[in-house]
Amino acid sequence: MFGGPNLDTLFVTSMAKPPLPRFPDDGQLRGSLFAIDGLGVRGVPEPRFGA
Repeated sequence: MFGGPNLDTLFVTSMAKPPLPRFPDDGQLRGSLFAIDGLGVRGVPEPRFGA
């Protein structure tokens, strides 16, 4: 989803799945929200739900 004042920040979530037993330290960012700037693209405004 794009957001921010200029709709130029991409927000991405990661899945939260338990790590595999053979990789116990894998996925420490599971369930995180990432904000990515500087892509050179913008989103478009969406109407609010129910509006």
